[in-house]
Amino acid sequence: MSGYQPVGSEVLYSSYAQATTSVPAAAAATITAGMPPIVVPAGYMKNVGSWSSSLRLVVGGTMTVTATIPTWLWGLAAAVATTSAPAFSASTPLGVSAAAAPPSAVTAVWFTAVYDIGLRAIALGAASTLVTVAQIQSVGVNAAGEVTIPAANTAPTMATWDTTQSYVLWPYITLGAATAGNTVTVHYAKLYGEN
Repeated sequence: MSGYQPVGSEVLYSSYAQATTSVPAAAAATITAGMPPIVVPAGYMKNVGSWSSSLRLVVGGTMTVTATIPTWLWGLAAAVATTSAPAFSASTPLGVSAAAAPPSAVTAVWFTAVYDIGLRAIALGAASTLVTVAQIQSVGVNAAGEVTIPAANTAPTMATWDTTQSYVLWPYITLGAATAGNTVTVHYAKLYGEN
């Protein structure tokens, strides 16, 4: 190690409580219901340039795809943490995948989602810019086994972050059709503060 910058990352959140099984439909549905909220502390995002503030969210669990297969859209949203029991909202997405077509029906296959989030530009009020890129990997997501965030030809930025506020992160799913039997069960989630 060079000693040029402070060493290491820190775990800001770690939960191995099994989430309530999500039954997504044609509207966005959180996949972390029943888990403690995933909170980014106020003031965490504060550095830009060659030592930009960054986070890594890792989520893993199982997904079931029914025989009548809709497309799956994976997303990550953020909401200001204004209540002690925050309610899910996908109205402020950090990033969204393209609609992915699972290749076949599967039962309880594992997936891992890794989201990298970094501060690109800082501004007063709700005007700082975050960049979010992610990979969701599983034999169940599509023929390639991987879905990326953002969708192709889509900017990876969100420009309404307020660095003085705490935020709750909401990984979510939206199906192309409300087909019964599709489920997601998250088994763990970890949020790392990288600097």
